[in-house]
Amino acid sequence: MKTTNNKRKPKIVFIQPRFENKKLDRNYKTIYPLGLGYLAAYVPDHWDVEIIDEQVEKIDFDMDVDLVGITTTTLTANRAYEIAEEFRKRNKKVILGGVHASMCPEEAQQYCDAVCIGDGEHIIGQIIKDFENNNLKKVYIGKLEPLKNLKLPRRDLFKKKYSFIPVSTSRGCPFNCSFCAINKFYRGTYRKRDVEDVIEELKQLPKGYDIVFFTDGNMYGYSKEDIKRFKTICKRIYEEKSKGNLNFKYFMCYVSVNALADIDALELASKAGCSVLLVGFESINPESLKEMSKGINLKYGVDSYNHLIKNAQNRNMLVLGELIVGNDSDDMETLDRTREFIKKADLDILRLQILQPFPGTRVFEKLKNEGRLYLKNFPEDWKKLRDGFLVGVNFKLKHFKEKELQRWVKKVALEFYSLKNILARAWKVFRVSKNIKAALTVIVMNIKSSKTYINLNV
Repeated sequence: MKTTNNKRKPKIVFIQPRFENKKLDRNYKTIYPLGLGYLAAYVPDHWDVEIIDEQVEKIDFDMDVDLVGITTTTLTANRAYEIAEEFRKRNKKVILGGVHASMCPEEAQQYCDAVCIGDGEHIIGQIIKDFENNNLKKVYIGKLEPLKNLKLPRRDLFKKKYSFIPVSTSRGCPFNCSFCAINKFYRGTYRKRDVEDVIEELKQLPKGYDIVFFTDGNMYGYSKEDIKRFKTICKRIYEEKSKGNLNFKYFMCYVSVNALADIDALELASKAGCSVLLVGFESINPESLKEMSKGINLKYGVDSYNHLIKNAQNRNMLVLGELIVGNDSDDMETLDRTREFIKKADLDILRLQILQPFPGTRVFEKLKNEGRLYLKNFPEDWKKLRDGFLVGVNFKLKHFKEKELQRWVKKVALEFYSLKNILARAWKVFRVSKNIKAALTVIVMNIKSSKTYINLNV
């Protein structure tokens, strides 16, 4: 067994690397890394555990620690490798996990002692046991266990105050969009927690947070079972709020466009306190939607978008709309129509960006196979995705010049986020809701989102 100081328990630290450019980081101090909280809950009792979120605190590389676990996304991969090397210089064993390490395990292995692919909760015990026995393996593959009776995340280990408190009710997604790695990361599965397990967790959330952020890739889902579950969660939230059993007032979540067509679901969500729906409209070009495998959007049709948005807004919910340009089917006409849609759609918040080829996605593989991918020198080139994750052009476009498309995105986004438009949106919310706090929230969220585009160097 590996020798440790007998005067203390052995210790593992889990680290969330910082995103290097705070000016472009729309998640800075927004929510803490929930996945690390879950991992910490499964660390054996005879070990001490600590979580460090480098977004809000510094790392002491000389800390007294036995094992280091670092989570990765493609946007934080390079920083994760730097952190790993610093600890390894000090003869500490390092495990890399998360989405990027799972998509690029051979690359990640160069910077650590072991890679954990997929969910880590049910494999962390084995990793620690192997470490204790000096038998650490190069690769561990997490199990796709049912989410029934999942241990609650160690929220007590997060040291700072964030804007929202995250909660997860499912893992995976019922859809398989070409630009998203969620489906591959979860190996094509969509696992859902029991409603009452979710409600019990909500009851135990600490005080001091007004808003819960449901981090599910798609909380509403697609099947009759998925939709029934979403409605039941909303009903149960309302019931427990009425009894005074929940500390938060509002929640926000990701849904697909089909949720905006379900009036019953919208009514229940609004009654339960849903304040923001984050919706992937993705494109107003049907051919581009086909490219992205957005069949659900095609089913309802791009001409229905405005009506669907109003369905939610008429029930006092803000709509954050996500749009992607730069698909092979996009041309100047697409951009003109997109600009007009943004002007008329009356979205409350806009996320407009150029298509980005992340590893693990079908878009990445397609562009790579066609020889159009500019990302070839890894891991150095991941910095290009990081530094230009909104308007970076990382592949050969079919119908645009790079600067032309980049400047269009910045111009249209800043039109949306003009002071006049921000104030108009806030007034609209106040007029409908008679809630000054809701109006001020719209202003704050719009200003924060606008800074992302203001700081773009194009």
